[in-house]
Amino acid sequence: MKVERFGKGMEQTFNDLCRERVKAEGGLFSFALWTFFETSAAIIREHATTILRFSMKRGLTIFLRVVISLIAIAALAVCILALPPMVVKEAAKTPKTAWLIYLFLVGAYILSIPFFVALFQAFKLLTYVDRNEVFSELSVRALGYIKYCAITISILMVAGIAAIMAFSFGKGEDIAGIVAMGLLVTFASSVVAAVAAVLQNQVQKAIDTKSERPL
Repeated sequence: MKVERFGKGMEQTFNDLCRERVKAEGGLFSFALWTFFETSAAIIREHATTILRFSMKRGLTIFLRVVISLIAIAALAVCILALPPMVVKEAAKTPKTAWLIYLFLVGAYILSIPFFVALFQAFKLLTYVDRNEVFSELSVRALGYIKYCAITISILMVAGIAAIMAFSFGKGEDIAGIVAMGLLVTFASSVVAAVAAVLQNQVQKAIDTKSERPL
């Protein structure tokens, strides 16, 4: 009803403007062209905020996907190109403890599995954002995977630090740098797990609230 009422009013206004244009001996073509551009400008002005927000959101998700892709490529290059030669070189320097260095390599590869899984799930989550599926079970599942991957990384890092401290106990080796790096990774993973858990909880609450609303 409101659309019909406003439509009739706009039609009447347009007819009045046309009559005034004819009385003033002005061209209807220029009037129609002016009306088209004026209407287009009004539509753009009215929806400028929505368009800007969509562009910013789209641009941000694209940027984040690029960042995630670069992180994945860099980590993959380290695992394939950097770690093996470095481990072989260090093992040749200390043949008696070479097995510890190779054990470190195995641990690094095991640690990389949940890391790459978390990156993949974060990439999928950004895809859901672009498709306006943030508040969906898909997003909840992706956040859950990210949370569990971060927890797994934290547990593996703590176990690795404990193993290094146990193997180096009483040998006088300086492991402060390795332990500090491990603790830093553990802290970062714990923060990621906490943030993912909070977001998962909020998204699930929003889904439950939406499903409880009467149609």
